[in-house]
Amino acid sequence: MRIVMNAAVYDRRPSGLGIYARELCAALHRHHDDLIVYTSRPDDLPSARRIRSLGDPSRGWRGHLCRLLWTQTMLPLRARRDRADVLVNTVPEGPLLPGCRQVTVVHDVLPLFFPGDFPRQQWYFRAFVPAVLRASWAIIADSRQTADDVARHYRIPPERITVVPPGVDFTRFRPQHDGDAVASRFGLQRYVLFVGNIRPHKNLQVLVEAVARLDAGITLAVAGYRDPRYWPLVAARIDRLGLRDRVRVLDYVPEGILPALYSAALAVVVPSLYEGFGLPVLEAMACGAPVIASTAGGLREAAGEAAIRVDPGDVEALAAQLRRVIGDAGLRADLARRGLAHARAFTWDRTARGVLSVVKQTGLSLQTGGA
Repeated sequence: MRIVMNAAVYDRRPSGLGIYARELCAALHRHHDDLIVYTSRPDDLPSARRIRSLGDPSRGWRGHLCRLLWTQTMLPLRARRDRADVLVNTVPEGPLLPGCRQVTVVHDVLPLFFPGDFPRQQWYFRAFVPAVLRASWAIIADSRQTADDVARHYRIPPERITVVPPGVDFTRFRPQHDGDAVASRFGLQRYVLFVGNIRPHKNLQVLVEAVARLDAGITLAVAGYRDPRYWPLVAARIDRLGLRDRVRVLDYVPEGILPALYSAALAVVVPSLYEGFGLPVLEAMACGAPVIASTAGGLREAAGEAAIRVDPGDVEALAAQLRRVIGDAGLRADLARRGLAHARAFTWDRTARGVLSVVKQTGLSLQTGGA
């Protein structure tokens, strides 16, 4: 069975979606010997064939538009030319007329919950994503939360959706003994860490409010793109609270550095109002970092019982838990131990096997003439 992977979302500055595409494709290559991957970065992936970088997400709305056009025109042509049996879309971007069976991965439906934060994407998710899913033979969701959201919002029978959680690359994300030295290069010593894009649903402003209630020796490190649409509101809150010297914004942090920052943090905080899953939770745990996570969305599936859970709207509760973790070395060690054990259950090989099982069922149905 020839499997063709639509990994156009993976580019030179990969977000969580790009990392998912890269790691899934690499793991599938280890488990299936007839695989073709379409990406603008073929040197990073086995079995890859180059596509133009015009559709790279890092190009902003122009990249998204070019990728949409490529998906509807060139992708089905290339899949047909490469004699694909099954096309796998690593995000909910796929052709409406694929020319072969396709399987589509959905990570979340955030634009439906926060339309004001996703002014363009909300229309895509309302009008286009349901059409892509109808044109897909099977759907894969990162979490039970996302599966339920997809079934409810798009009225898709639950039996068409399979939950396959993402994994962690333990060759990259593991406890780093030089974490303190790397952190010091950023001017960080005693700090808590936030990793993610600075969008309103990430709830960074609540975390800033909580840090303002902590001892003056504690710094908040923010590793994420300083989105000009949303950063000014956060910056204004930081200034109002007198935290300019206690919040360090690192912008996009390369993957080679991020594990060290995880490892040296007193705590990694994921305070989101909603997540389809929450990969930074597992990355932090794999690096031996204590994690404090929101009770919202798919974070409960990502964190399990290995993190401290806090209502994302309760600033006082978040501040109290931060004080507790920062002030108790024994608790930090216990959370680190539990987190490492929990994260080990989430491997990319396991993700690849789950995806491959769905793909093979799709291909088998095709061979047997299933409807």
